[in-house]
Amino acid sequence: MKQNSDRIQSLKGRCRHCVCKYCGSPLILKKISFASSPDTRVEIFCSSCDKIEYGVEKEIYKIAKFYVEETGFNHYKEFDISLQSVRMNIAKVAQIITWASKSLGILSDTGFSVSVKNADDLVGSCKKFKDQDLLPTVKKDEKNEQ
Repeated sequence: MKQNSDRIQSLKGRCRHCVCKYCGSPLILKKISFASSPDTRVEIFCSSCDKIEYGVEKEIYKIAKFYVEETGFNHYKEFDISLQSVRMNIAKVAQIITWASKSLGILSDTGFSVSVKNADDLVGSCKKFKDQDLLPTVKKDEKNEQ
């Protein structure tokens, strides 16, 4: 019974700091019964997607979503572009970022082991430049010397 209680506490913690890797919605705990078994199990669940979902860190989801939207990343070229395929691509990028973060030792099942910037500060700000904006500027003193 202790093992089950520890698992539920772990899942509750994950619901607090993770979101659905497909849609970014908050996750909940839900009792799930499977047809092959009379027992029920508590699982992390996304109500928006209506599926069992382990989730990803909120910051990782935001960065993955930004990346897919800005670059047009498409891992699933065999599918037509739709809301579902975009969500699948966001989930794929989020999985890659999660894997890299875990491999670097900065992420575990309980969250980041280092402080991370708010993802809202990391994404969404772009500045467009014209070609002339990128030319070197000449200072007044340099003009007079020429």
